[in-house]
Amino acid sequence: MPKGPPRTAPIPSRIDAKKLPTGVWWNKSGLGKWMIKIKDNATGKWKSKRICGPSATLAEIWQAYESQNLAVVTTFSTISRDFQATPIWRKLATSTQKDYLDCHQHICGRSISTNGKLGDLPITSWTVGLVRKYRDSRGESSESRANKEIAYIKRVFSWAYEYEKIKSNPTLGVKKLSIKPRQHYAEDRDYEFMLQVARASNYWYVWPAMEIAYLCRMRLSEVLDLTDANELPEGLLIKRRKGSRDNITEWNPRLRSAWDFAVSTRNRILAERKQPHPIRAEDRHIIVSERTGDKIVVDSLKTAMGRITVSTKKAAEEMGVNWIPFTFHDLKRKGVSDTTGNKLDASGHRTAAMLNVYDVKMKTVKPSNE
Repeated sequence: MPKGPPRTAPIPSRIDAKKLPTGVWWNKSGLGKWMIKIKDNATGKWKSKRICGPSATLAEIWQAYESQNLAVVTTFSTISRDFQATPIWRKLATSTQKDYLDCHQHICGRSISTNGKLGDLPITSWTVGLVRKYRDSRGESSESRANKEIAYIKRVFSWAYEYEKIKSNPTLGVKKLSIKPRQHYAEDRDYEFMLQVARASNYWYVWPAMEIAYLCRMRLSEVLDLTDANELPEGLLIKRRKGSRDNITEWNPRLRSAWDFAVSTRNRILAERKQPHPIRAEDRHIIVSERTGDKIVVDSLKTAMGRITVSTKKAAEEMGVNWIPFTFHDLKRKGVSDTTGNKLDASGHRTAAMLNVYDVKMKTVKPSNE
């Protein structure tokens, strides 16, 4: 079998260079390929694109040339996908990547007045007004999702502008929607009722996760991050996210019970699966899946929490109990609100403003002059 042209091969002799279309050139790398120079209207830069393999005839080169759209259109979809291929993206937490992909899908799939999709709109058509209009329209159905998607749009455009993929940033000056922080406080009776339903459910990990989240004032992701390394003689080492301070929550009977149940269940699951424990304590997660033996992911626990909420509501209706639903994140709010003493240190918050979002329980005070 004959070998292909060497890496340093000149233009194939069968091709008359003078008859090539304008902008078409021969790339000698590998077996060789025919390329074309095209201009990106959004950036003003020229790019090279492969149009034919090394065996193409002059007629095939012309046919490929004429089928090309010689003006490359940069869209939000293209720069978003470019961003997702960067080292910056790869360093993001898996949960952040997933949320950003959801944002990408919803933004790019949004219908626009030209009967097209927002993701396919040329970047040159993006303006501050367009971004603001998207924010306001999206906010009508979900203010929190609108803010998350605007945050992603801002991040993509800021990255593209920094790396000179676009000439201007249309997100400058566009602010997020002002959302009143959720203020729901889960009453003890509502919490205890749902905790009992969780204990009786098939989702073994929900009730200890609820107890640990409440007692230690933790986020869901922080609870799922817990490993053997967090267990200290004096209490549970809480490694907090989002800039909050780490701290240690002292053991009490409830916290000890929830922790020991999670550890013993984890050990049983791994033993039944004949799956060895990781050597390092920081790799031995407490809350694991019975199906895989791996750390439970946020979406799985949210799904389980949702199903238990439905079961709790049904049980409350059957028993004639006035039960008010709450979210997993409300457990941190309840934990902070129920804390006595220094709430700032207990919650790990760095400012009183952050603490006020979580400290929502009505205060009982003494009368004047007492």
